[in-house]
This record gives sequence, C-alpha cells and structure tokens, in this order.
Amino acid sequence: MDDGIPGTGAADPATLRALASGRSTARALSQELLTHVPDVGDLPTQRALDAWVEQAADTLAALSEALEERLLECLGAAAVRTDQHDPRGVSRA
Repeated sequence: MDDGIPGTGAADPATLRALASGRSTARALSQELLTHVPDVGDLPTQRALDAWVEQAADTLAALSEALEERLLECLGAAAVRTDQHDPRGVSRA
C-alpha cells in the first residue's frame, strides 16, 4: 500500500507541512468557534444553535486529532525506514 511517503528514510516535507498546518488550523478553528456564539434571545433556538456550534467544534477537534495521528504515522514510518538502512543505503532488515 502506498502511504504517500516517497523514498527510503524521509517523509515528504510537503506532506508533513500540510498535515501540521491542517492540524493546527482545525484545532484553532475549533477553539475559536466556541467563542463566537451569539445570544439569539429565543431559548429553543439558542439551545439548537449552541448544540450545533458544539458539534461543529467537536468535529474540528476530531479532524485535528486525526491529522495529528497521520502526521505521527508519517514521522514514525520515516524513522523506521531510516533505522533499516545504514549510511551506504544497505538494508539492515
């Protein structure tokens, strides 16, 4: 299976940057969303809005966690590939 990590020993820097950027953006948006809940004045509408905002914030937080897991997988795969090759490129496995 292609895990999106080219070469033997290093993860694709563009992929790592995209994962890190997406993770931090999703986390920041999740936190920021919770600070922008207006008071609509109608209790049932307010409850519905609050629930929707909390669900959206939770979804963004879950996305951030998923991106973090993928980032760690990419970094771990790169470390394993580096460990399995000596400086001359000879496989140790």
